[in-house]
Amino acid sequence: MMKAFKRGISIIARSVALCAIGTSTAFAAYPSSPITLIVPFGAGGITDLVARATAKVLEQQLGQPIIVDNRPGAGGNIAAERLKYAKPDGYTLMFTTLGVVAVNPNTSANVTFDSLKDFTYISTVASTPHVIAVNPSVKAKSLKELVELAREKPETFSFGTAGIGSSPFQGMTIMQENTGVKFLHVPFKSGAESVTSVVGGQVDMTFEATPVVMPFVQSGKLRALALANAKRIGSAPDLPSTAELGYPDILSGSISGLIGPAGLPQAIVDKLNEATRQALSDKQYITLLAEQGTTTASSSPEEFRAAVSAEYDKWKNIMAKLRAQEKK
Repeated sequence: MMKAFKRGISIIARSVALCAIGTSTAFAAYPSSPITLIVPFGAGGITDLVARATAKVLEQQLGQPIIVDNRPGAGGNIAAERLKYAKPDGYTLMFTTLGVVAVNPNTSANVTFDSLKDFTYISTVASTPHVIAVNPSVKAKSLKELVELAREKPETFSFGTAGIGSSPFQGMTIMQENTGVKFLHVPFKSGAESVTSVVGGQVDMTFEATPVVMPFVQSGKLRALALANAKRIGSAPDLPSTAELGYPDILSGSISGLIGPAGLPQAIVDKLNEATRQALSDKQYITLLAEQGTTTASSSPEEFRAAVSAEYDKWKNIMAKLRAQEKK
């Protein structure tokens, strides 16, 4: 009986070893088919622009096509929900912003995901500062004048964003908190759509990323008032920063990164992280994004997760303060 028991144990051990070898081989072969990259906002916005540029260089690193799948709606919650239930095999990823995973849970009652439990963080990718711009019909010629006009008529001046939780929404929330001024929020499905509405005069102002806004500024269809950044940038050298205009705390930008569903095998996470790091060192890619005012920076999965956690706590405090003020 003892011999039979030992033979059974031996068979089980060999089976486990074979499974481990098979799993390791499967991970080593990853990816062996196209990857779907979910983008939580519509085409033409800054998240979409950076996601597509990143997908192109990642394809070269991974040797497989990357299919960009725009899933706009609910400030990115629809896309995040889809990723949450995706199979954790590395073939469904998401190009997220900090807003979707760190701000939405604190601003939207419709969030059904847990940012730190339902996703695997792979790497940060890029950061693009926002431009505060208005339709030329708005009388304000400077950021100070805009704040003064809005203070005289609370919730009269409207601003467009890609929805609650989007990075422009974050920027406007910060601006309102720091100036004590209330604006009227008008949500759209993408940053591009929100900017177009300002150009058309349906909305007064936007707080969008430089590559989406500056072409309209250069053509005279929008008036740029400030860059929500600590300093000016090379792609818009004549645009003053909020810091130099006396608003050092109005800092905002679109920070993006790559995530997958929870349970993504470590071997795949490591491969994707290394591929992202290599992709972000591509000189042509860096130049392309720099021309748009975007800087690139990869990170470890742990660093990305820590950044999300810190941003989550920051917005939890901001929203608690705002809700307390509303009750007064």
